[in-house]
Amino acid sequence: MKKPFLTFLVLFALAFAFCTWVNIKKIDTHNAIAKSPVFVLATPEGITKRTKKSRVTYQVNYSYTVDGATFKKDTDWFDTVEEAEKMAASPVQIAFATGKPDDSIFKTEYDTRDPKEGIMSAVLAGAGIGLFMAFIGTLVLLWKFPALRR
Repeated sequence: MKKPFLTFLVLFALAFAFCTWVNIKKIDTHNAIAKSPVFVLATPEGITKRTKKSRVTYQVNYSYTVDGATFKKDTDWFDTVEEAEKMAASPVQIAFATGKPDDSIFKTEYDTRDPKEGIMSAVLAGAGIGLFMAFIGTLVLLWKFPALRR
């Protein structure tokens, strides 16, 4: 009984730390942008096609220029090329904090943020996702490695 519990605890600690770190980084980015926002228009550079296990997805690649330096930002993956082309056809703004053009997000993502979101919500989300990931990971590891069951 010790090995499954220890396996779960190790996986939970790793998943909790990673998920909390990602959420806190996102909140910090949103807060920095809220303090001194800069919005620039991004131009589409093309559409990337990815095939994985006979599933094709598409991503729109954007670039924007700040003080003579060019930065790149990619969208999430779309299921159809029509969705990606529709996204590439519409104007897109990039939001970033003054002095940090490489740490940017799409303005639509910035507009839909929750301004009340804080560290506690990041920790709770990290704990919830960490529990789920640790549970699934423990089941998989115990199934793959029978020595961990004892």
